[in-house]
Amino acid sequence: MINNIQRIGNFTSSEIGALLTKDRSGKGFGAPAFTYIGEKNMERRLGRSLTEEIAARPLIWGKLLEGRTFDLLGLEYYLTSKDTIVHPEINFWSGSPDGGKYNPKTVVDIKCPITLKSFCQLVDAGRAGGIEQIREDHKDGEKYYWQLVSNAILTGSDVAELIVYMPYESEMPDIRMMAQNVPGEDLSKHYFIAMAGQDDLPFLLDGGFYQNVNVFSFKVPKTDKDALTDAVRRAGKMLINSDGSLISKEPVIKDANALKI
Repeated sequence: MINNIQRIGNFTSSEIGALLTKDRSGKGFGAPAFTYIGEKNMERRLGRSLTEEIAARPLIWGKLLEGRTFDLLGLEYYLTSKDTIVHPEINFWSGSPDGGKYNPKTVVDIKCPITLKSFCQLVDAGRAGGIEQIREDHKDGEKYYWQLVSNAILTGSDVAELIVYMPYESEMPDIRMMAQNVPGEDLSKHYFIAMAGQDDLPFLLDGGFYQNVNVFSFKVPKTDKDALTDAVRRAGKMLINSDGSLISKEPVIKDANALKI
């Protein structure tokens, strides 16, 4: 993932929500947007990703459980997380959706929290008010929402699903076995799962209040698709080529008072 050429220096669905932050006037980019654009330009100069996220335990845990989640969902779902999609008209916009659903055409993102608290916060909010309540209550709710909007645009989907998975206690032996059988050099990164003790990893008690698989589906508003597309186009005017020159020659004025609202 670190050296995926379609993601390096490009706006990607996983962090694209930063481009929707506003300044005090509500018209210009906020500080998180400028930070994100700056990081993408650093990657363009470096020719590689800034992040070493591939070694992060939450990511390893989530990636390991993606396939298991799809096995539990049923045949109407398909897995696509190894594929990166580039926008057909905006070549500096890409994403790697976790999967999809055939009918109606739906883009899917799976979250497998590595803490029980985060799982409960996501599921409790989703049960209370769907994706809008998740956006309101969870610290990463906005990030998850715009990730799905971005991937809906890239895949031509009008429906999106946020799927939250936490294994039952009875599933843990199988998960440890999965970690032990990871091929090649990735095996060492999964050691913390393969050799975990009974209470070292999160799980749900069988027969308890929470279900292991939780699906929150929503129709993606066209207004939000348009707003994100406009933000990406405007942000693209601040991206540089590999030689340091701007992709666009149009001047861009940065608001010194920009902040997230």
